[in-house]
Amino acid sequence: MNNGIYQDQNRYPQNATQQNHSNPFNQVPPQAQNESANTGSIAIEQQRAIAEARSQIQLAKMFPRSNSEALSELIEACKNWDFAKSAFYSVPNRGSGPSIRFAEEVARCYGNFEYGHRELSRSKGKSEIEVYAWDKEKNNFSKRQITVEHIRDTKTGSKPLHNQADIDNRIANVASKQMRGRILAIVPKTFVEMGLAECRKTLAGNNTESMGSKISQMIVEFGELGIRPDQITAYIGHNVDDCSVDDLTELFGVFNAIKQGARVSDYFGGKEESQPKSTSLKSSLKTN
Repeated sequence: MNNGIYQDQNRYPQNATQQNHSNPFNQVPPQAQNESANTGSIAIEQQRAIAEARSQIQLAKMFPRSNSEALSELIEACKNWDFAKSAFYSVPNRGSGPSIRFAEEVARCYGNFEYGHRELSRSKGKSEIEVYAWDKEKNNFSKRQITVEHIRDTKTGSKPLHNQADIDNRIANVASKQMRGRILAIVPKTFVEMGLAECRKTLAGNNTESMGSKISQMIVEFGELGIRPDQITAYIGHNVDDCSVDDLTELFGVFNAIKQGARVSDYFGGKEESQPKSTSLKSSLKTN
């Protein structure tokens, strides 16, 4: 008896929370606890990503692009010979079009633009990736999910990749080709076409050098890949000296594709034997 209040220590334990032995059948399994923790982490990450995206959109609207300045910057870049010859890409039996290098320059000049890829998941022998492009100012978004096999194509067939660096390079190469389409899906078509037209002018020699000089440079550069003038002639169907702007555009698309790993035989019918060195090709050009 204490001040008229009866305290039953057994009935009302002071440290009830410490002495409470829960029913083992009511306990949350460790797996469920982990899943709950993972769900919470995902929710936090999603909120962080949303907040970051909103801040980038707001920043883009604070500093909007100037379409005229963006176009002027792209045209200036297209007047450069080295860039112009890298602006096209050719695929056997499918024609030519703008290269990823051109698309990246378009995105850079256009401004307030982001593009890239992220790996969503990886399992044995393959990865699921997402390729995207984002115009932050207009909040236009283009994405595509693709499966990348961890293989390398060789003359004897596909070879599996096991080295981490090789797998990463494979993913990056596949993603870069897909990014071109995502970028060009968002940027205004007139912006792209005006840039390509300027690249064709540069290849034709309308900016600095003559068409003949451009053809000679093209032959020399193909020679460095082991491709002879007669192979080029067979590919375009007429004398290489009579190349048009469209011929040069397609040929440099082929050149870029081969440099990025395409097979010479896909374009020139397997005539890869006994290739002359580039020095002898240069001397033959001087005598013509």
